[in-house]
Amino acid sequence: MMMEKDSVKARKTILISGAGIAGPVCAYWLHQYGYEVVIAERARTLRDGGQNVDIKGAGQQVIRMMGLVERIEARNTLEQGQKYVDATGKLVAVFPKGAFATLTNDFEILRGDFAQILFEATVEICDYRFGTFVTSLEEKNDSMSVTFNDGSVEDFEFVICAEGIGSATRDMILPSETSFRYLAAYMSFFKISRRPGDDGWAYTVNGVDGTFITLRPGNETETTVLVTFIRKKHDITWENQGEAKGMLHDALKGRGTVADRISAELETVRDFYFGPMSQVRVSRWSSGRFVLLGDAAYCPTAFTGEGTALALVGAYVLAGEIKRSTHYAEAFKAYECLVRPYVQSSQNRMNPLLIRLLHPRSRTAIALTHMVQKILASDCVQRRFRLGAVKRERKIGEDFIFPDYR
Repeated sequence: MMMEKDSVKARKTILISGAGIAGPVCAYWLHQYGYEVVIAERARTLRDGGQNVDIKGAGQQVIRMMGLVERIEARNTLEQGQKYVDATGKLVAVFPKGAFATLTNDFEILRGDFAQILFEATVEICDYRFGTFVTSLEEKNDSMSVTFNDGSVEDFEFVICAEGIGSATRDMILPSETSFRYLAAYMSFFKISRRPGDDGWAYTVNGVDGTFITLRPGNETETTVLVTFIRKKHDITWENQGEAKGMLHDALKGRGTVADRISAELETVRDFYFGPMSQVRVSRWSSGRFVLLGDAAYCPTAFTGEGTALALVGAYVLAGEIKRSTHYAEAFKAYECLVRPYVQSSQNRMNPLLIRLLHPRSRTAIALTHMVQKILASDCVQRRFRLGAVKRERKIGEDFIFPDYR
């Protein structure tokens, strides 16, 4: 009976919409379990842009199970740690890699490089279709009929939507179930030219009026930029790049030497992202033969540094539940029951009050923030937290208990 069941599954094809992180990882595991997978991606080529991504906690376990650790380490940005500097560039505090409260994690890799590794791991086992996206969906008794942008129509066992925070396909099926939690701040990230003085450290500046600026190692020719700033109104998106860059110029003006450098290169940046810091909250992650995965279902905001881990865990669990369940509805329900508490824990750690604390507005508040940074970076505080770090690492390894689908 088991061989018959596996044979039936092997003949079924699943559509995954989105070739970022979650989609290819889910495709990898589905292939392991005997499914055929089509991955549709709106972009015409694999996207090579994006910020540094942190592969944290349970996400590291998924990478190990996929056998990708060595490939990721080979593309590591080699970031040595984080340094806080003031508006003039004067050093405030130093947090080496592995220190308590540092931005730098064990797995630091550019999102584009990570996507490339996942693509290479799946391109021979999946049918990738770039420049392709869903225009309509129709559920049938035994399949989901999908119309693509070229007018072609195909039937799939079901559809996994892993398109990201602004998913258009999600809005076809679950518009009333989807909401966004705006955290009263905007975020922008992109790359600028690397300078001879750029080294292996991340440099962070707290600017007046709640501007948070970080430069991080990118590659041999580029340095990555992350800028976040407080804004009560949620009124501009990246589609209007003129207004977006104007707002970003305003957020950088008068914020010091690092900000001036960024402003000077802003008009020539290629992979510019700008948008509100918002969490995606969907009341249910599936409807019929349609299911959400990754940021399309539960983006925690990139500022948490946990979106990649959530995508990896969700992809592994969704594929596993599809494998071991007798019906897709049962699989989708089990996936949501297992992953939603992990998602909620991540999303709830990031709230508007914490955002405000991380973005001091006045010069007095910035001076107090610098004082706290110096205290946290001191030898006595770091020694005190070193023992706790061992316990934290143990807890990180246990932050999600994986079912064994293999």
